[in-house]
Amino acid sequence: MAYQRIEVLTGRERRRRYAPAEKVRMVEEAFRPGVVVTEAARRLGVHESLLYRWRDLMKVGGTSVAEPPSFVAVTITPEPSVTEPPVVAPSEPLPLPATPTTRPAVLEVILPSGARLRLEGPVDPTLAAAVIGALA
Repeated sequence: MAYQRIEVLTGRERRRRYAPAEKVRMVEEAFRPGVVVTEAARRLGVHESLLYRWRDLMKVGGTSVAEPPSFVAVTITPEPSVTEPPVVAPSEPLPLPATPTTRPAVLEVILPSGARLRLEGPVDPTLAAAVIGALA
């Protein structure tokens, strides 16, 4: 199969830049029913992996190609304080607490999709990042 078009890129910039509307148009064209993505990519002059990447970006949480992912608001609420031990006279021994006074750390993440993740105690940061990435 012979190529019918040749594009020569000159100057310092080697990457082509596509407007968000153009990316949406290309993705819609490549993923119509009955269209082979490889052939559509060749016809559009892009690599098929770009079309898949743009499609995935359009799916993620309603984010379009025009809007890169942004930070979300985080609310930090303190845990209720542990009740103080009762004040006793110096001549009396202090009573031992029935339960430990320290509680494990708790991290609760509510993603924009509504998924809720609660991590308690020591958690490996790479594991936490992988789980949050999978839920996002």
